[in-house]
Amino acid sequence: MNADDLGPLFVRPADPHYLWILGVAIAAGSIAFALVGLVRGRTSLAAAAVGLIALPAFSYVIGGLFMMEESKRVSFCGSCHQPMAPLVAALATDTESLSSIHWQRGAVDHVDACYQWGAAAAKRAGMTHMLHTITGAYEFPLQKKGAFDVKSCLGCHAETEAFRKVEDHQDRDLQVAMLSGEVGCTGDCHPAAHPESALNGVGPAQPGGR
Repeated sequence: MNADDLGPLFVRPADPHYLWILGVAIAAGSIAFALVGLVRGRTSLAAAAVGLIALPAFSYVIGGLFMMEESKRVSFCGSCHQPMAPLVAALATDTESLSSIHWQRGAVDHVDACYQWGAAAAKRAGMTHMLHTITGAYEFPLQKKGAFDVKSCLGCHAETEAFRKVEDHQDRDLQVAMLSGEVGCTGDCHPAAHPESALNGVGPAQPGGR
């Protein structure tokens, strides 16, 4: 169902990004300085330094910060046709994978869910994913490298009463195995993080992977 059909209570409020506004304002200032110089045929050295060097450089930095902020969004992560789009599409359509269960229960934010499990680490992983997408340096099915990061689960669940009451979670040997990365949550005790079809590049938004 379309969110607009449910009324204003179910529509997320507009969230203007002020970095974008600031970047545009600085870029406009740089253009204005350049135009003044062209019209007058000359300009002072200080004005030239500010308008043609300092402001463009600052605008570039602000633009970079804006891009980094925008890259937190789930929609940004799903904007790549392959391989991320099927994973993001499955969040709202799959019913059995752990990521879709969290998504559909509202356990993660629908704007920046992909970014919630770390700041610098999430950015580093995202840049690596973009590089692999650009170069085509990935293979299906997609596989996670390294041990499962159980801390991404414990960050939310470890403090909850329901989690602590589970008998298996109280087993000290299992706790040690989980914290060492020997045992993970998804695929071991709980459903896989993502549906197998999405890991093979096939999702509801791209039937047949196309």
